[in-house]
Amino acid sequence: MTPTTRIALLLGAAAAGTALARRRAGDVPAPVRSAQPPGERPRTVTAEDGVQLSVHEYGARTGFAATVVLAHGYVQSSALWSGQVRDLVEARPDLRVVTYDHRGHGRSHRTTRDRATIEQLGRDLARVLDAVAPEGPVVVGGHSMGGMTLMALAELHPELFGDRVLGAAFVATSAGGLADVSWGLPAPVSRAVKRLMPVLNEQMVRAEARGKRRKVGAADARLIFPRTADRSLVHEALEVHRGTSAETVAAFLPTFSEHDRLVALEALTHVPTVVVAGDKDLLCPLAHSKAIADALPQSELTVFPGVGHMVHLERRAEVSRILLRLVDRALAGRRTLSAV
Repeated sequence: MTPTTRIALLLGAAAAGTALARRRAGDVPAPVRSAQPPGERPRTVTAEDGVQLSVHEYGARTGFAATVVLAHGYVQSSALWSGQVRDLVEARPDLRVVTYDHRGHGRSHRTTRDRATIEQLGRDLARVLDAVAPEGPVVVGGHSMGGMTLMALAELHPELFGDRVLGAAFVATSAGGLADVSWGLPAPVSRAVKRLMPVLNEQMVRAEARGKRRKVGAADARLIFPRTADRSLVHEALEVHRGTSAETVAAFLPTFSEHDRLVALEALTHVPTVVVAGDKDLLCPLAHSKAIADALPQSELTVFPGVGHMVHLERRAEVSRILLRLVDRALAGRRTLSAV
């Protein structure tokens, strides 16, 4: 038996173990979905190649102090920002808060594989900003792949930062070097898993074409949550993961090894930024957040002990407060510049 075969069996056993645990009454609490924020105003934004992006607006309709735009992570959707949307709108009724689903994710339309790149996501975000906030002030936030999307936007349109975009939040993300991340596994095992993943993904794409749903289980949960995480949050995140097609999972995987945008952060050195991380993050380890913070002299780094990749779920209220303080800093900076 080859090492990759053994790993595939281990991953399959983990998924089967999760399914068995679900069947045992009382072992795991029922999934708890975050209540959808009130007052959603759905709309569609068309990307440059015609892909329809699902966009959701909340809060103030007119006379808003700022627009906050939040981008989600890989294999996730805008639904996982629901807690922050509710908190921001309740604390600041004068804010307009916007979330959207990346192409191939959530309620947005699928993408061709040649467009399944972080660079394209940066272009998509530029279209969203043009549609929902053609004028500032805007504060942007991104979790995981969403944070990488902000970096791609800065790379493509550095002129936006300090003009329309007055603040940015990088939540559990990375500016590059993801090919070297071991996911908490011994190095030889990590290398074997990474070699196997594209093969398994293509198998899942073919299975999906035959009508089989993509399997999501314990192995997925272990990558994004520590073992001590609230089980209802784990269920909530995995339910969103299950809604992502195998084609999207396979299409976007290669773009992460190509992501290298530390230099792009130079566009943000003169605007307030925050960097948020959990010290148990296996996908975007703490060192990656520290590298982002080091590159941004006006940044504030917050590290949550014992928290994994889904820091905005595990520490919902705290992350919301960080975003609110960022909005205050961004608006204060704008007033200072206006007075000069």
